[in-house]
Amino acid sequence: MSPTPKRRRGPLIAAAVLAATLAPALASAPAGAATPYAKAAAPCGPMDVTIVLDTTGSMGGALSGVQSGISTILADVVSLSGGDYKLGLVSFKDNVTVNVNLAAGNQAAVSSALASLTASGGSAEPEASDEALNTVVNNLPATGRPQTGNFSGTWRTNATKHAIMVTDARPGGFDNVHSAADVANAHSVALDAQTEGIKITPIYVPTNSTYTSTIMPIMQDYANTTGGFAYQSNQRGTDVAAYIQRALYNCTPTDVFIRDNTADAGVEPLTTGSAYTSPDIRVCTTSAPCAGTNPIAGQTNFVFVRLNNPGPGGSGTGVGTLKLYYTAQGGGAQWPLHWTQFGAQSGITVPPGGTTVMIPWHNVPGPGHFCLLARWESATDPMTFAETTATHQNARNNNNIAWRNINSVRALPGAGTIKRPFTLGNPFREALVTDLVVAAGDRVFDGRLTIDLGPELTRRWKEAGGKAEGLRQVGETQFDVVDLKAAAFRGLALQGAERQQIELAFTGGDRAAEGQVIRVFQADQRGEDLGGVEFLITDE
Repeated sequence: MSPTPKRRRGPLIAAAVLAATLAPALASAPAGAATPYAKAAAPCGPMDVTIVLDTTGSMGGALSGVQSGISTILADVVSLSGGDYKLGLVSFKDNVTVNVNLAAGNQAAVSSALASLTASGGSAEPEASDEALNTVVNNLPATGRPQTGNFSGTWRTNATKHAIMVTDARPGGFDNVHSAADVANAHSVALDAQTEGIKITPIYVPTNSTYTSTIMPIMQDYANTTGGFAYQSNQRGTDVAAYIQRALYNCTPTDVFIRDNTADAGVEPLTTGSAYTSPDIRVCTTSAPCAGTNPIAGQTNFVFVRLNNPGPGGSGTGVGTLKLYYTAQGGGAQWPLHWTQFGAQSGITVPPGGTTVMIPWHNVPGPGHFCLLARWESATDPMTFAETTATHQNARNNNNIAWRNINSVRALPGAGTIKRPFTLGNPFREALVTDLVVAAGDRVFDGRLTIDLGPELTRRWKEAGGKAEGLRQVGETQFDVVDLKAAAFRGLALQGAERQQIELAFTGGDRAAEGQVIRVFQADQRGEDLGGVEFLITDE
């Protein structure tokens, strides 16, 4: 079936949607009618806003509405930003035109360029809406594209960033044909916007309802992925300006958090407890929720992540993407070098109170003992502190990141020895001297724990002076822990980003060891915890 041609219209004189005109009608406005939000008590702070307009022939009513309401829109930008703003204007048909580049203090240029636009042409539905957003989100030049002008303005990291798009058509790239590839491209652009912290607010104008059921899911995906809103105007689009005003008020930060430990309330940075024992990350061997267990290698396992909302840094419903990673079990993991992504889910909505997300983990590699990392990425909830190569620092500083290094060990009396790997790592690019520390809680393990450093680390440890506490050498590279409350190897040298695997051997004692915990972790020369593993001794 060939695309339905766009209806051609000349410019329409639309009713203005200025706040002064709308205000008397607020009390009697029908449900769903577009009305600007009441002014916020405090400004949003710095704002970067680019309006992306479909200017084909059928968009006359919407274009006239925006032109009539632009003075109020610009006044809101100035008011909400406290005068600290950048503006841009991009239009599209089957190609893209950068009318005004994103820049500071350019409201006059935007107003003038908008006034000169007319609704005409467009060949046929669909239009290049996805590529127009691609231009804006990814700062694309005109070279090699059916595009006039470069979009080279800089989106600021400290600003609330809005890309507000108005269209009545499906996305069609530059070939004037709508296909699955265009839907995928639209979602890819949304993911790029999410990464850059740009909220996409699409406003759909149903000038022809033929494709409404196809268009709205794409519009909703833009909004869900980036933390924007998806709106549908009246049939002519004369109320579009009011929806643009609504979008501008979407500047309240959200604060979804994943706990680092049981005492964590989402405060950044974390100041107490470990940053690698998250109770909000659980592995189950079936799709039914469980208390958490070790993954089984070679099959599909299921990871459940609890997303809590709100934390202390925001409010309201959060929207974003949850990504999951694994690395060898141990401490000192470098981000992102040592981590492998194995799952993700986008468009997650986290209502007040929170939600739990389940993501399958297919073909788990052996031996089935890993560190897991969960990352919440959201346009309205960015990382508070810049990430470094040190995973432990990132997890402590940002409540969007949680690390789980908990391993259950079934150490029964007379059941033999259970071995577990542990990887010492250097999360930094420069050389590191680290300590390997063993610490138990009040319920001390009634059994034997032996640490095998391996030839290389044993050699380095001896060359550094062979300092240790609470340990007794029982073999060439093996050491028994004789004091579980205070045992440590001192002065283990690691090169930049190096990883060295050692082995822990647990042997059950005379009594069952249910609920006993042994924490093995790395510490730097200042005593800072660089990451480790909690080994939960069980009799199941």
